[in-house]
Amino acid sequence: MKNKRMERKKIMEELTRNDILDSAVTILLDSGIKNFTVDAVASGAGIAKGTVYLYFKSKNKLLDAVLDRAYLPLQQDLHEIILTKENPLKKLENCITVCLQHTEDNKFLLKQLRTVLFATMDIRISDKNSWYWILADMLGKVLEESAASGMIRPVNFVKVSALFIDSINSLMAHRILSDVKETIDQDVDEMMDLYLNGLKTN
Repeated sequence: MKNKRMERKKIMEELTRNDILDSAVTILLDSGIKNFTVDAVASGAGIAKGTVYLYFKSKNKLLDAVLDRAYLPLQQDLHEIILTKENPLKKLENCITVCLQHTEDNKFLLKQLRTVLFATMDIRISDKNSWYWILADMLGKVLEESAASGMIRPVNFVKVSALFIDSINSLMAHRILSDVKETIDQDVDEMMDLYLNGLKTN
């Protein structure tokens, strides 16, 4: 009986947390970061302001959680790509594509969260459990698979995957902060060509 109560409590807490995050996203999309307040989030979630602070210690912590949640679908997409039987280099290309497509699909939300995204990047890099390293680990596996297939030379897969992530992040930042004329396919082709062939002419 006690276990059932604990399980029910855990479910209710998770539902409340999701309601808070849903409300936060709605406010960001409808009103933007300038009008984002904990009071508005609480009202949208149908709970007291103090309840929000039980789940998130500050407004910045709440925004940070919204950002993490925004990247969950991308992590799932990358995981699915890695599990496919595709050519390893095609997997790498597809990984870059879904990262940029995710940015385009969520451009307005990510633009509202840009201060959180860029201000906490150093924290995410130092936290080995952050989405930054989750993505780097996924790309590292693809690079390792590419080397094992003889498609690229052996490299330090962790460092090179981090370089890939940083390059992708830069392309994503350009799409968040400015009007990019290049298509996603053009950006992907240029990045793949640069990493595979370098800057030297043949």
